[in-house]
Amino acid sequence: MACYMFQALGTHGPVFSPTTSLVRDVILLVAAFWLLATPSKKSLGDSLLLVTLVLAVSATRVLMQPLPNIQPVTVAALIIGAQLGARRGAAFAILVAMISNAIIGNGWWTIFQAIGWASVAVMGSKLSLIVNGELQRSRLFIAAIASAFIFDIIVSLSIIDSSFTIVTFLTYLAHGIPYDLLHALGNLTFAVWFGSWFADMVAEDIIVEEIKSTAVESIVQQS
Repeated sequence: MACYMFQALGTHGPVFSPTTSLVRDVILLVAAFWLLATPSKKSLGDSLLLVTLVLAVSATRVLMQPLPNIQPVTVAALIIGAQLGARRGAAFAILVAMISNAIIGNGWWTIFQAIGWASVAVMGSKLSLIVNGELQRSRLFIAAIASAFIFDIIVSLSIIDSSFTIVTFLTYLAHGIPYDLLHALGNLTFAVWFGSWFADMVAEDIIVEEIKSTAVESIVQQS
């Protein structure tokens, strides 16, 4: 059975066969659309915003792929979770993992990367990174560093198989510390250079949609 599911062993676990890859993608897509299916109706502009963010961040990750463990998605997930909420932040994380890995390389680890970035987005929604419309830079910097280690631990779970023991896994984590530090440094750099700009960009789109919604409601009430 295993030979039909897995074709090879990748950096972060087994590479799926085409059939299993299709099943994985369907599961991830269903999860993303379920997260986006909130009770309140979303406008076309709101949906286009999320699609634009997914495509832009996915392209950035692909372009930066040669750099060791520099993950622009992590800080983006934090800020999008803070600005757009946990559900849309998690959906963003899942879709970015799927789209970027379709180019970089897909496998068992895609599921764990999606879970890792979704967890970061949920964390961003809970840490009060945005207060009264203002980005709390010091909180973002701390969250950016911490989220690197949280994400990397979650993704490291993809390597576990029946041959792994606790000692083996801890040794594997220890060997990955230099890459974790690079991820944390990259996150901090993104947060310092682009954090405020990215948060403001998302917030401006939110404000535009709120103005449109308010105007429409006012017209309906007057008519």
